[in-house]
Amino acid sequence: LSNIVISAFQGTEDFVGPRLFPIVPVDHQGDKYYIIDPDSWLRVPDTKRAPKTRPNRIGWKVSSDSYFADNYALAGENAKEDLANADMALRIRENTSRIVTEGLLRDLEVRIANQVTSITNIGSGVSLAGANKWSDYVSSDPIADVTTAHAFIRGKTGLLANTLVLDEDTYQIVRRHPVLLELFKYTAGGLATDEQLRAVFQVEQLWRARGIKNNALEGAPASITNIWGNNALLARVQPGISLQTVTFGLAFRWTPEGFPGPMAVERYDDPDPGKKVEVVQASYFQDEKVVAKDLAYLVGSTL
Repeated sequence: LSNIVISAFQGTEDFVGPRLFPIVPVDHQGDKYYIIDPDSWLRVPDTKRAPKTRPNRIGWKVSSDSYFADNYALAGENAKEDLANADMALRIRENTSRIVTEGLLRDLEVRIANQVTSITNIGSGVSLAGANKWSDYVSSDPIADVTTAHAFIRGKTGLLANTLVLDEDTYQIVRRHPVLLELFKYTAGGLATDEQLRAVFQVEQLWRARGIKNNALEGAPASITNIWGNNALLARVQPGISLQTVTFGLAFRWTPEGFPGPMAVERYDDPDPGKKVEVVQASYFQDEKVVAKDLAYLVGSTL
């Protein structure tokens, strides 16, 4: 079985951060972007005009914020001796490239999750306690909590949220919750489906945040935890980026002149000839920003 290699661990296909914060390419590493004030925009004007008078004139306010795309990079080494003697199944170059790239993406997932699972960074939220936690099947009401979240976003912006992010443990608890199963008791078969969850929570997109991380230092026993903790995040996400965008967060991605791509893997020999190693490096420049905090509401400590 020398041609078999096992990689029994999670990749990045279950990460939701890059979907929650769509990438917008930018021309400069740092710059400003503009924010239209909703209070002046949503105010109802007096439109009645008397003869021989000019119509009432209105205006709207704009503020600005800024971003700075920091450089995130990671590299791995392949010994020339290992490359010369490696079994075909091990595919040293491919696996080193994979672990470098996925290391960058796992760090990105953690950065976004840490940012949006703190109520102080977003519009509003609630941290559940005691019998209100969704794992209490007797007293809690997930539908009521998400309805409150919808009401906050609409009350602040007039817009409707379209995305609910649940960590995997919360997802498994919610789809068994008696409040939901009562609504679908003749069709659910004991578990609410994703389609039913989207319907009852009034969202177009239901994302399961399944990312995990090892918190232990290298060499210490593994300490595996959920990247997203136990949280439910309701938000409005607009995947297509336009000049005037309506979305909760953005990832400002800058590609310097001469770089092979927005996020590219490069391979080169270590400049120290004595080491006799090949270096595999990946890097990108990015800043993840909450650009419209009132387009999100967090239900925290769900379990």
